[in-house]
Amino acid sequence: MNAERPTVIPPAMPPIILAGGNMNEVSRDGDTVLRTGGPWTPTVHAYLDYLALAGVTWAPRPLGVEGDRERLTFIDGDVPVYPLPEWVWAERLLTEGAQFLRQLHDASIGFALDDRIWQSRAKVPSEVICHNDFAPHNLAFADGHLIGAIDFDMCSPGPRLWDLAYFATRSVPLTGTTPPTAPGMEHARRRTQLILDAYGSDATWADVLRVAIIRLHDLAEMSRLKADELGKPHLLDEAEEYARDAAFLAAWNG
Repeated sequence: MNAERPTVIPPAMPPIILAGGNMNEVSRDGDTVLRTGGPWTPTVHAYLDYLALAGVTWAPRPLGVEGDRERLTFIDGDVPVYPLPEWVWAERLLTEGAQFLRQLHDASIGFALDDRIWQSRAKVPSEVICHNDFAPHNLAFADGHLIGAIDFDMCSPGPRLWDLAYFATRSVPLTGTTPPTAPGMEHARRRTQLILDAYGSDATWADVLRVAIIRLHDLAEMSRLKADELGKPHLLDEAEEYARDAAFLAAWNG
């Protein structure tokens, strides 16, 4: 299936480097975004087109590949960067995020996997296409509400809980070190249940905690590999932080 791509008139202003872009440089070029592509880019573009056919209107649309860069539509919203602002922790955003994630997962059902190349490794059971980084730093907000998601380049097949646990890790949050404005771990179980209820999942707190720990170890491993592959030593520091958070959650008795 080939969705009709939107027509974009090239802007006259030079591209603007956007904040974030931990793995690669991202720039805004008018109403479009330019970012480094890779062997997985055709798969991601096909998936984004598929989401549009399935009714997901709040994800970027692919516009093509230019040399080693991909061009996508720009999602016009406030994407928070670290340290995350206080408003990110509002409970309504837990609910909205879970609802968006459910829509994303359901829309991915039926996407053909034949001969696809993914940047992230596929996980079992491969129930849906996971975003793999569905967290506040990759979500767009306006007027205090969630309006879209970005950065689909790490997507790959996996279980629904893989994304749910990571969203909880970043949004509840389930981490050993949190910003002063973030809710403490004493609120973690209740806030996690808000996510599960809004998503419509029958997973338990114990399920989320177990997968969150595994997810953090997976992130630590990936960060170490990317640090060497991309020549970005700061990713080694992030790997250590992920490992510490995993150890903290493993020891949590709340």
